Amino acid sequence: MIQRKQTLFILLSCIALVIMPFFSIASYFGDFSYTLNLFNFKGIIAEIQSPFSSIFNAPLIGIWALTLALNLVIIFLYKKRNLQLRLTSISIGLVMVFMLLIFIYYTPAIEKQLVGFNIKTIYTNSVGIYLPIIAFIFLVFAYNFIKKDIKTMKALDRIR
Repeated sequence: MIQRKQTLFILLSCIALVIMPFFSIASYFGDFSYTLNLFNFKGIIAEIQSPFSSIFNAPLIGIWALTLALNLVIIFLYKKRNLQLRLTSISIGLVMVFMLLIFIYYTPAIEKQLVGFNIKTIYTNSVGIYLPIIAFIFLVFAYNFIKKDIKTMKALDRIR
């Protein structure tokens, strides 16, 4: 049934991922101010050029698109619970890789490139950094409800 609890949580995860491009992931303040969005890294003022190429965000975009597509596929696999469970765990892993990329690769690379400008990274005023965390939490809830569904179906099979 498509109206199960885990479907709702996966749908909420999709919504969190869909609205992510509209918010900044991180802000960098110093002599010059920059923002990291899902699709670009740019200066807050239009005259400030980005020190990175246009494909700088390609890994983030790829993982984001793959996670979003996988979540949409998972919604319609409600009859195949074991496959749904495995794909949900893969989706959880992709969201974790997305977050690790931001904190372990992108932030140090940006700070290293802009070392002469006294850049300080600020996440608190960026809504986009919280959306993958929200998607992660919803996917974990969905994973737990799928496991519970599988357990219930096994119990019903034993009764028959």
